[in-house]
Amino acid sequence: MPPHSPPIFEFLLFEGFSNMVLASAMEPLRDVRMNAGQDVAGWRVTTLDGGPVRSSSGLQITPDGAFDEQLGNRSLVLVAGYHVRDQTAPALLTKLRVAARRAEQVLALDTAAWLLAEAGLLDGHTATIHWQELDAFAEAFPRTEVSTSRFVRSGPFLTCGGASTALDMMLGLIQDLYGSAAAFGASTMFVYDPSRQSEANRGAARLKQRGSPKILKAANLMVEHIETPLSTAALAKRVSLSERTLARAFQRELGMTPGKYYKMLRLQHARYLSEETQLSLEQIAHRCGFSCASSLGRSFTGLYGRNIRDTHIRE
Repeated sequence: MPPHSPPIFEFLLFEGFSNMVLASAMEPLRDVRMNAGQDVAGWRVTTLDGGPVRSSSGLQITPDGAFDEQLGNRSLVLVAGYHVRDQTAPALLTKLRVAARRAEQVLALDTAAWLLAEAGLLDGHTATIHWQELDAFAEAFPRTEVSTSRFVRSGPFLTCGGASTALDMMLGLIQDLYGSAAAFGASTMFVYDPSRQSEANRGAARLKQRGSPKILKAANLMVEHIETPLSTAALAKRVSLSERTLARAFQRELGMTPGKYYKMLRLQHARYLSEETQLSLEQIAHRCGFSCASSLGRSFTGLYGRNIRDTHIRE
């Protein structure tokens, strides 16, 4: 269940940050918020002076505002890239020390761990950084235990390397906050591909449970059959499991039955169609495997707590 007070993630961008790293950390949160039906996760983008900043590829980002180190009740996400050593000015390091004391947790992506270490915040902690900086990082900060893990949690600090590790770290946080099903959904938000997800240790495979490849295959089948839903028995047969074993695997790994997860996928698709297309509610219902608009409406309200007509662009 989402926490009573929605977590706020503040992305502090530094000149030369990676677009891919930022997207890998932010997009999973967007997916969770979109599918939860309420503002369960918020975020904002800041820079030190509130002015635009350029990524490593030259893309200019205009932030929501300037960084304020005195704010509390947030997860601070530092996103740095090239030339991080040139950005370790004393004034910045002082701000980071203040902000770290007030933040619920501090995430350092790509090369941003260098900034935390320079501020003395990682003394006595374990941390990692982009693989190209690992050796130099270890030499420069002997009081920090350097790890080659994809991401590291040490006290209030979470550190990772490049884009794929930022994704893994954010999925881990989502799992902690919202459960395995939310993390699974966020990890497969672009494409359901069982073999690639399993090889990349994402999707259900990242949960490190015995039946994960079967869960991935079942989820893939669900997405392929949104309009004409398969029965649980048919799903089990397609993935070479008994119906009972499939149900147990879903409950163990995603915390819900196959039927509940399948219905959630169909309702998420219905929400997308209601917000992004000119289809009538009756058409949306049939495209998402519901017998009629009223049946869709009841299920939608049960999951999201509001009427689908409130999101329907034709209303």
